[in-house]
Amino acid sequence: MKARSHPARGFTLLELLVVVTFLGILAAIAAPPVSGFLRSSRLSGAATTLASDLYYTRSLANMQRKNYTIQFADTGYVVRRVSPAATIRTRVLPRGVTIAATDTANFYGWGLTDAVSMTLSAGGQSRVVRLTTSGSVARD
Repeated sequence: MKARSHPARGFTLLELLVVVTFLGILAAIAAPPVSGFLRSSRLSGAATTLASDLYYTRSLANMQRKNYTIQFADTGYVVRRVSPAATIRTRVLPRGVTIAATDTANFYGWGLTDAVSMTLSAGGQSRVVRLTTSGSVARD
């Protein structure tokens, strides 16, 4: 009886090296756009969160008829009730995102606010969030 030989199955080492090299080249080409996308996503997410917190703080001030402030630092901000003094929320911005504000955001119990412009920056990109005296929020 004659044994049948089966052809070898699988890949040669050379074929595997070619595929791995090709995948490495593709990853190197795709890395800069992906990192730019992540930076842009962090910036947009931070702007959306800030706008949400501005609306939330205005709503607290209106419902409770108390004054609130948002105090800004380079890497985050703090929402506080003025009297009786209490910290409501502390927000840390995503890694690489900074904030610069023209002033502290004040929300008064009778429904008005102080106009403030806040600029969020990350890696050469920026988004501006504006709070008007009527309490509306606009994002650029």
